[in-house]
Amino acid sequence: SKSETKDLVVDHEIPGVTPEMIDTWWFIMSDTKTYKLWHPQDHFWARLEIKEDKGKTTFIQHVLENIGGIPSLLHIRAEDPNSISIPKEYSHVFAGSSLNESGIPYAWIVHQYEEMPGGTKMRSTFRIPAKSAGFFVKALRRHNIEEMAQYSKFLPKLYKGIIGTAN
Repeated sequence: SKSETKDLVVDHEIPGVTPEMIDTWWFIMSDTKTYKLWHPQDHFWARLEIKEDKGKTTFIQHVLENIGGIPSLLHIRAEDPNSISIPKEYSHVFAGSSLNESGIPYAWIVHQYEEMPGGTKMRSTFRIPAKSAGFFVKALRRHNIEEMAQYSKFLPKLYKGIIGTAN
């Protein structure tokens, strides 16, 4: 229920990056080398698991990252944004849930974003357990700010390389 969670909301402005570049990112961040670009200090490895079940494809990103000095093994499943009650105001949305060892979601993430002059504005919402420690919430906010600040440094060049080879 909602009372057992709280929302951490972080707004970003990302210069020199388009929403389309970020749309592509969610599908290419699935190997360690690429994932590390997003946070060179705190990201250790990544592996994408693709499950097919009754004609439905599920994407689960397994990542090891450092949040506030704590190594965290996360299992982030891509979700239909409409299945998560976090309000959506921007035209581009990536939604995911963090799964526990049993595959049950315990936290939800919505990154929503749209074009602004010179770049992209983004709102990241983390719906996390209400009992999450204050220091963890602070660390998660800082980690999120640092990640989104990295986009400007690597994403335009990476995107150009991918789009360039696709045509």
